[in-house]
Amino acid sequence: MQEQHIEKINEILLGYFCGGTLLDINSTKDNIPLVAANVQKSTHSFSEGQLLYIYNVFWGMNKKALVVGRHRRKHRLILGVCPIASLSNFRPKLVYEPAVIRKLHGRYIDDRIFMRFFDLPGEFIYIKDYIRAIS
Repeated sequence: MQEQHIEKINEILLGYFCGGTLLDINSTKDNIPLVAANVQKSTHSFSEGQLLYIYNVFWGMNKKALVVGRHRRKHRLILGVCPIASLSNFRPKLVYEPAVIRKLHGRYIDDRIFMRFFDLPGEFIYIKDYIRAIS
């Protein structure tokens, strides 16, 4: 499973972040790379087992993730904050849903988000920087 994640993250980093560290999201994009996770412990806005897409994180004492997902009662897409401890089953994913892309319009995705959620070998981190240096 770890090798599968490494291959997917490599593909995402080389395909989407080769020119820089931030990816600007606009509504003309067909797909965007995000970290998908499932809610392990219900929160006020999200129910247990629900799929959420992480687009940014607050590291530090609170360790919270900025997410987009469907509200547990209203069933419409919302932007929210969820504790990372309440999430599980992290995986890199290309999101093709137009509603999610529209909801994230005007936001940025940092390429380091993929490094933070997966236990990756040290040499993996330098592949994108090497490609950027020779381009």
